[in-house]
Amino acid sequence: MTDTRQDTRTPAYDLAAERVVLGALMTDPKLIDEIAAKLTADDFYRPVHGELFTAIVNAHDAGIPTEPLALAGHLADQGRLDHIGGGPYLHTLVASVPTAAQAGWYVDRVAEMATRRRLEATGIQITHAATNPGYTAEQVAGLAEDLLRQVQPRRDDDNMVPLGALLSDGLEAIEHRKDAPVGLMTGFSDLDRLLGGLRKQQFITVAAPTGAGKSVFLTDIARNLAIRQKATVAMFTLEMSKEELFERIISAEARVPYHTIRTGTLDDRDWQRVSNALGPMSTAPLFICDQSEITVRQIQNKCRILANRHGLDTVIVDYTQLVQPSRRCASEQEQISDVSRALKLMAGNLDVPVIAAAQMNRGPDMRADKHPQLSDLRGSGSIANDSNVVMFVHRPDYYDKESPRAGEADIVVRKNRGGPTDTVTVASQLHLSRFIDMAIL
Repeated sequence: MTDTRQDTRTPAYDLAAERVVLGALMTDPKLIDEIAAKLTADDFYRPVHGELFTAIVNAHDAGIPTEPLALAGHLADQGRLDHIGGGPYLHTLVASVPTAAQAGWYVDRVAEMATRRRLEATGIQITHAATNPGYTAEQVAGLAEDLLRQVQPRRDDDNMVPLGALLSDGLEAIEHRKDAPVGLMTGFSDLDRLLGGLRKQQFITVAAPTGAGKSVFLTDIARNLAIRQKATVAMFTLEMSKEELFERIISAEARVPYHTIRTGTLDDRDWQRVSNALGPMSTAPLFICDQSEITVRQIQNKCRILANRHGLDTVIVDYTQLVQPSRRCASEQEQISDVSRALKLMAGNLDVPVIAAAQMNRGPDMRADKHPQLSDLRGSGSIANDSNVVMFVHRPDYYDKESPRAGEADIVVRKNRGGPTDTVTVASQLHLSRFIDMAIL
């Protein structure tokens, strides 16, 4: 039986539109800068049109007239006139322009066709990867995401804004800051004053040596946001089970020693404290995922679903070096860089602060004062580069059990893009799985 269906696909090019654009460039030189901001030579389907586009733009930049006669002479001097079709073809292009004022529509048409061709080529790459047994489904999905991100249509919005247009909204925002915090509160008052709260689209890194309390600090932030501020928090704990995290939260909220909860040796007073803490915890919008192997893409997908169902205010990831990349990486450094960059992009895509823990190398052990530096972040300098804020949990008694500052911890803010850096001191109550403001003592 003969298949009589017709192929209704439209070719992803429009040579007539390309001719109009090139003719408009030669007709009205004032359009050249505007059109060159929207198109590149690669956007033209016919290679010779791309070459001619480049020749026109370069001639314009060099102060050479771009009308057909002068441009023909310029191309002839370079030995390229015959290659592009000769002088008559330049006049044909100019004659194809209905009016120069309509050039914008044809520019958009050329850009649209170029994007469609790139999408078609991307689809072929994804199909080849999907049918290659050497790729897992997760790797194919990661490749697809990366490729499609590169083929996003160019925005041609005029985002050049005059200073005067910023005055009204800008002054109003400054005025409101004295009455309301800029971002969400961590629960540590001095740190909130330093940072101005946790701000949307920020990527915030919290680092500490193993066992120094970075997970406890992140849990403190999650508890304060969800239980006291009713902010919706997505927390991804890759090293700790959800049951262990629950027990740590109970310990901190009920002020019952963690080892007592772990061993189940609570007395009546402890059980009363736990009972009192359960009410606020039961309605806290804190959502926990303890999937040990997870990619940034999976994290973002889970967060989008959560945002659609419950809203989303903050994402917490514990920790960066354990997150899997969405593509194949040649080294651990490349993997960490890939994950760090993806977490940064995720903060922007989700429009929320993303807070991630990070491991440290042994740099502080080599220094007399043991104070952490940005270079102590383990695995890749990209974490410091990508982060808007980098803070370290530094406990003097971690290095010296007899330290006169035992029971204290410094939150050392080494990077605060757009703000000051400083050190904030808090009380360390790790037996209760928490840090607290010194002022509360």
